[in-house]
Amino acid sequence: MTHITVLVAGRQHPVSGRAVRSRADAVAAALALGVSDQVRLLSAGDMPDAVARDYLALGAPRIELLPCPCGADPTALLAAELRDVAWVLTGTRQGIEPGEGVLPFALGAALDRPVVCDVLAVRPDGDAWVVTQALPKGARRQLRVHPPAVLAVSAAAPVALRHAVASAGAGQVLRRNAAPAPQAGAQSVHREAVPARKRRQVLEARHQQSGHARMLGAIDSPSTGGTVLKAGDARSKAQALLDYLRTHSLVDF
Repeated sequence: MTHITVLVAGRQHPVSGRAVRSRADAVAAALALGVSDQVRLLSAGDMPDAVARDYLALGAPRIELLPCPCGADPTALLAAELRDVAWVLTGTRQGIEPGEGVLPFALGAALDRPVVCDVLAVRPDGDAWVVTQALPKGARRQLRVHPPAVLAVSAAAPVALRHAVASAGAGQVLRRNAAPAPQAGAQSVHREAVPARKRRQVLEARHQQSGHARMLGAIDSPSTGGTVLKAGDARSKAQALLDYLRTHSLVDF
């Protein structure tokens, strides 16, 4: 029987669109690995091998991938798999998709276990764990939780995410009941080409000059209009200024 199981899943990078590991799930896995090095990572649904290896780079010995139809509710599948697991950890999702963050509570209801959300740290205390939970306005509280339980780890937990290439290569990726690979000559899956986003063009200055050079250019630049009065008395200069104001309708007298 596995003592600790962390539920992980792949995510789509918001910029590149590539499949990557979820930071929330990675924080939950790192928190569990800080308690024990025998942690099982479990995912409902297949994920690319590169993403699975990124999770193994945290130091877990293996990751198991359960087949799950796309769009199906994985609660029943995971509940049957986690029936004998003492500690179940998940990440805390804060996405905008419908149903985000519901899985820990759905598992708690299916397994009839308590759910502790926004977990920041855990510390073994005999058969129980002392769990530090985040509260609104920066408050914290500690709970003594007995297994079995479901813990939803906060993505803001102060946990360092390691990436060991040796662990990524040594860990095992187990695909449970995986579908057989298609034979040569079989009909391939239809893939629709989607045009890539047009990259934004960076605005550049016409002339690369220092600030000092731009100031000198503004001072020494020739005037594009007007008259410079250097000769004459004060009366003639005042008359020229008044004529300018009347020409541009700045005064009405």
